[in-house]
Amino acid sequence: MLSITILALVAAAQAHTVAWTKGMYCSGGPDLSTVNLNTNTAVGPLYNLTKQDWWFQHERGCDKAPPMDGDILELPAGGRFTVELAHNRAQTTLSYDGQYASVWPDGKDHPEDWTGPGSPPECIQDDGAMHTNNQSMAAGTAFAISYHSDLAEVTIENLAVFTVLEQ
Repeated sequence: MLSITILALVAAAQAHTVAWTKGMYCSGGPDLSTVNLNTNTAVGPLYNLTKQDWWFQHERGCDKAPPMDGDILELPAGGRFTVELAHNRAQTTLSYDGQYASVWPDGKDHPEDWTGPGSPPECIQDDGAMHTNNQSMAAGTAFAISYHSDLAEVTIENLAVFTVLEQ
């Protein structure tokens, strides 16, 4: 059976938000001896690094922290799949039975028209990790797939974007 590697390219590099799901690398942090339910290792910005270090988050060890056996993200052809956008695994249903999860990536409750202060609005101050003025100005999420089982064989050239979600 062909193993499929997917890469979630979440918003801009400075968004501090990850698409959390079973089957992702580094979901429990880079230390394979423990599962960190409160990890945000995959969330930190990839700034001022060489491609070798930011590709699959090599610099922080995420490329060496594969998903647990049996944890996969099913991608049904023509179907739907679900991920959780959050700043920390603890703010998803993958940790603590979802008690810290909400529809917002910081796990808190906010009004639907949540915006930053000022006119025009500045970055949302209550959640500095999003780096956006409001929902309509958020960059979005793109998912790409490569038909290579070996992570070392996945390149930008053999990735194909198969879906995007604006804002």
